[in-house]
Amino acid sequence: MSVQKALMFLTALRQDATLRSALHERQDEVGLDDLCAIARGQGLVFDATHLQTAFRTDWALRALRQQRGLARPPG
Repeated sequence: MSVQKALMFLTALRQDATLRSALHERQDEVGLDDLCAIARGQGLVFDATHLQTAFRTDWALRALRQQRGLARPPG
């Protein structure tokens, strides 16, 4: 369940320009625990291990879609 919440956070980062901009301003200062804390502020609770797993899963799914020539899913 926590990996799913971490995936939801990664999706939110891609879709929310304000959140993305805030992270870009702090990019050298933001670690995994900082990202987890930001996510908690958004109501998404997970730890750094779940975030790492979600990141790997997200990129693996992107690679599969690209490999198969599938369009990116909406949202």
